[in-house]
Amino acid sequence: MDQPFRSYASPPPHLAFSADFFQSLTIAQAAEHSYPSIAPIGSVLSTSFSQNIPLSAAATVIRPGEVIPNYNDLNTITSNIEDEYRKGFRSAEVKFRHKGLEYSVVYHFSKLELIRQCTNYEPAVNAYRHLLAHLHSEHFNLGPALTTFQDSLVTARIQGFCVSHFHLDKLGCLLGESWLEEDVFNVLLELAYFRKAYHTDDAVQVSDILLLPTS
Repeated sequence: MDQPFRSYASPPPHLAFSADFFQSLTIAQAAEHSYPSIAPIGSVLSTSFSQNIPLSAAATVIRPGEVIPNYNDLNTITSNIEDEYRKGFRSAEVKFRHKGLEYSVVYHFSKLELIRQCTNYEPAVNAYRHLLAHLHSEHFNLGPALTTFQDSLVTARIQGFCVSHFHLDKLGCLLGESWLEEDVFNVLLELAYFRKAYHTDDAVQVSDILLLPTS
């Protein structure tokens, strides 16, 4: 990626949903922030490039409640966007449909990067929202532990285990009827081992336990 294209296609770091935004976002903030509505894959009807440099808010920032296409639905323009930049193109027109409404929008190349970040982080944000809603219910009284969890960054990883250090949003698989993530299963296995060791006075009995993570 050459420097002129990187400078043009990179959104300002202070903008919501930029890479810097997500790197400093806490779990509590993610749960409260107004996230855009992302259309499902298959919603994009057409895409084309333009040499115009759009400077409006609609073309350069993601506004609260905005509907945007899924970045994975934009492969026809994002796969060769740097080559198109060298040819003089500076924006993309995207037409897509969502919940019965059709949208025709022009995006500055930098907004496509914001859309990419939103698409990548959407599963984690949804998982954190479900986790916090569950942890705030009357069934839990975590005290300071809940505050620590809420103040953790959305990019934080679980700590204190030997077998895995996955991102905390994976804990969302513990809710509902979801498949249990392999990394989460391994941590639960290790936690059971340490609990057994803590409550067992017989060191020989503990040493006889063989911990076999799945990977």
